[in-house]
Amino acid sequence: MKKVYELLVKISDIVFMVEKWILLAAVIVAVAVNFLNVCLRYILNSGLNYCETLSICLFMFMVVVGSNIAAKTDGEIKIEIIKFKDTRKNSAYRLIADAVSIAAIIFCIIGIKDTIASVSMYPQKVTPLPIYTYHIYMVMAVGFVMTLLDHIIILICHAMQAAGIEVEGGCKTS
Repeated sequence: MKKVYELLVKISDIVFMVEKWILLAAVIVAVAVNFLNVCLRYILNSGLNYCETLSICLFMFMVVVGSNIAAKTDGEIKIEIIKFKDTRKNSAYRLIADAVSIAAIIFCIIGIKDTIASVSMYPQKVTPLPIYTYHIYMVMAVGFVMTLLDHIIILICHAMQAAGIEVEGGCKTS
């Protein structure tokens, strides 16, 4: 189990580095496009017709990548009602939340898969650019799969901690 865990952590760390650069690029593009659009509106009294929808698509993309980064860095919003001082007991208790999170993500992936199949039958453009609605749902599906990977890593980490196995990286030991 520890070898699988270490392999998943390595994969997740590589994805994490790529995500940070992609997120930075998306923010830069969104700011640049909106700044250009504002300048064109004030100077030429005419803006780019695709900026608003492109900004929304980029924002959705940033949310998907950001949610995975939040899962990876244990930055998700959560309320801990019960927290044990003993790491083993706390990890055993957190397995319940991990299982619920994984189940919810799997249900979302199933729903997104069906949505992509439905939307792909009648493609609709979202912007004047060649971005269709199914592209956005595909990005969401990839984001859910990446988040699922990190939640599986956290589940394995908590299971190993609950079993008394020393774990480095991958999840918080609190």
